[in-house]
Amino acid sequence: MKKKIIVIVYFCLSLSMSFVLGGCGLFSVPKKVIVKIPEKFKYSVKSSSKNQSYLINNNWWKNFDDTRLDVLVGDAEKNNLNYMIAIKNIKVARTYVSQSESSLFPTVNFSFSSTRNKMAGYESSIFSGGASSGSQSAVIYNLNQAGLSASYELDVWNQLNNAVKQAKANVAVSKEDADVIKLTLISNVVQAYFQINTLDSAIKNLKNQYAAQKEIFTLYTVQYKDGLINAQQVENAKTSIEIIKTELNDSIELKDTTQNTLAYYLGEFPERFNFSQAGKNINSTHKINKLNELKTSSYSKLIPPNIPSLILTQRPDVKEAEYNVLSYAYAEKESLANFFPTFSLTGNYGYASTGLNNFVNNTDSVWNFGLNLLAPIFNYKENVSIYKRSILQYQQAVLNYRNTIINAFSETDSALISYKKNLNTLSSYRKNYAYSLKLYNIYRVQYKTGITGKITYLTYKLDMLAAEYNLINQNLLVKEDIINIYNALGMGLK
Repeated sequence: MKKKIIVIVYFCLSLSMSFVLGGCGLFSVPKKVIVKIPEKFKYSVKSSSKNQSYLINNNWWKNFDDTRLDVLVGDAEKNNLNYMIAIKNIKVARTYVSQSESSLFPTVNFSFSSTRNKMAGYESSIFSGGASSGSQSAVIYNLNQAGLSASYELDVWNQLNNAVKQAKANVAVSKEDADVIKLTLISNVVQAYFQINTLDSAIKNLKNQYAAQKEIFTLYTVQYKDGLINAQQVENAKTSIEIIKTELNDSIELKDTTQNTLAYYLGEFPERFNFSQAGKNINSTHKINKLNELKTSSYSKLIPPNIPSLILTQRPDVKEAEYNVLSYAYAEKESLANFFPTFSLTGNYGYASTGLNNFVNNTDSVWNFGLNLLAPIFNYKENVSIYKRSILQYQQAVLNYRNTIINAFSETDSALISYKKNLNTLSSYRKNYAYSLKLYNIYRVQYKTGITGKITYLTYKLDMLAAEYNLINQNLLVKEDIINIYNALGMGLK
C-alpha cells in the first residue's frame, strides 16, 4: 500500500515539475535572432551635392523611362509560370494553418447501427413476449443503436497552438519566397530586354565593320596583284574578316537565345514569341537603346545616393530566412511537448432499442465520460530523435539566416563596386569614341576631296566602329550593374 502511495506521489510530482519546466519553453515566444550588421556599405554612390537627392521609383525599371519595358515587366508578372506556382504555394501553406487550427476544436461523431442477433438455448420474457422460462429454443432479436461521441485533446503543453504558429510562419516563408522569385523575374526580364536591344546595335555595327574590312581586303588583293604590297597584309585583312564574321555570328546566336529566354520569362512558347511585336501598340520612348542616350551623370541619377545598410533587412530572401528560423523554433517546441503526457476528454451518449418502429419511444440510454491520459514511455527514443533533429534544424536555420544577410551585403557591395568601375570605363570609352569619330569625319572629308586614299579612310572608319562597338557593350555592362544594385537592395516590390 505504501509503495502505491509513493508511486502516485512521484507521478504527481513529475507532472508538476514537467509543467513548470516545460511551460517556460513551450509557452514563451521564440527569441528573435540578432545579427549585427555594418552601418554602411563598403562602397557607396555619393551625390554631387550634399543636399542633392534623387526621386527613385521603387518600381525601378520605370526609372529607365521606357514604356515598352514597362509592358514586358507587367506581362511577366501576370504570365510567368514560376511566379504563378509560388503564389499557389502561398495558398497551399494557408491550408496547413486551417488544418492545424482544426486540432484546437473537439471532434464529434454520430453513429447508428442495426444488428440481428441470435441467442441459442435461452429465452426470456423480454424477447419472447412472456414465453415460459423453461423453453430452450433459440431467440432471434434486432438491436438498434444510435450514439453521439465527442473527444477533445487538452492543449496542456501548448503543442497544438505552437503547430498553428509554425504553420503561419510557413505562410510567411512562402510569401517571401514568392517575392524572391518576383524580383529575380523582373531583373531577368529587364536584363534580357536591354541585352536584345544592345545586340541589335552590336549586330548592325559588326555588319558595318564586316563591310569595311571586306572592302579593305579587296583593295589589298588588288595592290598585292600589282606588286605594291606583300601577301602578309592580305592575310591579315582576311583574318580580320573572319574574326568579325565570328563575332557577328555569335551575336546573332546570342540574340536568338536571349529572345527565347525572354519568351520563357513571359510564359510564352519561343515559336509564338516575336520580340519586335512585343509591346508594338505602345509608343516606346526607347531612350535606353540610343548610343549616347545617357551620360555618366544621367546614369548616376538612377542610383539612390548614400544607401542605408538597413534596407537589406527588407530583402525578401532575408525575411524568408528569418521566418524560417521562427518556423523551426516552433517546431522545436512541438517536439519538446512529445515528452509530456497528453490529456484528452471523451464522452459518449446514445440510445439502444430492439424495435426500429418505436426506436424513439422504446429506448434505453447509454452514456460514459472520461479523462484519458497517454504517457510517452515506450516511444521515448523516438521522441529524443525528433527533438534532437528539431534542434539541429533550428541551428541550421539560424546559420542560414546569418549567411543570407552576409550574402546580401556581399551582393550589394559587389554590384556597387562593379558599377563604379564600369562607369569609369564607360567614361573612357566615350572619350575614345568621340576622338575616333572626330578623326573619322576628318579623313572622310579628305577622302572625298581626294587628299587621302580609300584604305586610310576605311581604316579610320574601322577604328571608329570598333570604338562604337566597345561603347555599346560597355553601356550594357553599366545597365546590368544598375539592375544588380536594384536587385541586391530588394527594390521592386509594390
